[in-house]
Amino acid sequence: MPHETILFSQGADGVARLTLNRPEAKNAMNGTMYDEAREVVAAIDHDPAIRVVVLSGAGTAFCSGGDFKYQQSQAQRPHADRVAEASKLALWLGELDRLSKPVIGRINGAAFGGGLGLVSVCDVAIAPTGVKFCLSEASLGLMPSMISPYVVRKMGVSNARSVFLNSRVFSATEALGFGVLHEVVEDEAALDAAVERQVKLFLRCAPGAVAATKRLVDFVDREPAEASFRYTVDLVAEMWSSAEAAEGIASFLNKREPNWRPGAVSNQPQA
Repeated sequence: MPHETILFSQGADGVARLTLNRPEAKNAMNGTMYDEAREVVAAIDHDPAIRVVVLSGAGTAFCSGGDFKYQQSQAQRPHADRVAEASKLALWLGELDRLSKPVIGRINGAAFGGGLGLVSVCDVAIAPTGVKFCLSEASLGLMPSMISPYVVRKMGVSNARSVFLNSRVFSATEALGFGVLHEVVEDEAALDAAVERQVKLFLRCAPGAVAATKRLVDFVDREPAEASFRYTVDLVAEMWSSAEAAEGIASFLNKREPNWRPGAVSNQPQA
């Protein structure tokens, strides 16, 4: 089904590409984009053929944040309706953050406001050196509310205050130092090469283990030591009896590729 505000493609290699597609508005987000993107993310999460997601923007920007005309149109609606509409971004960010597949942020251009929220839920984010970032909300009488849990988690409280409160523009190099980006490259050609390197790395890993490890990182980050002890011990006990672990260890001992790697389907154990 064609979409109005996003592009979605799925390759035979297990790589899905989700592209924000409002280049005339620098990919500003509106209610339609939230609805369409959430539907696609839910489908990705339940599709075992998809192993990796590349998130990017069409045109010269990654995402300029929320569409001001869309936001302005909400002003006179009842409070309950405004809450329901505002929840769409919060829900989408949470769904991307918890997605069982790794998300690579191909940050091809400026990421302002909510766009930086999207960058912050990517498992790996890469941008060219000339890309600019900004939490512009305070300068417009707004607040970076729904994105704040993810941005603050990435950059820490001190760094967040230094860019949230004054709405200053900062560079890709600073974003790398803040922990928002994981790699800064020279230009867009280098960006595509860096994204492909990350894709290949993720495809080397077992999909079930990747999904479980993503949940593991989230759990140990927010739970106390006692809960983490029980969770991690139980996780290893379950892992030892899993088909992926059996295949991974057997492939290592037999010096062959495990069956989840591209081109290694013939290694699938026979029933």
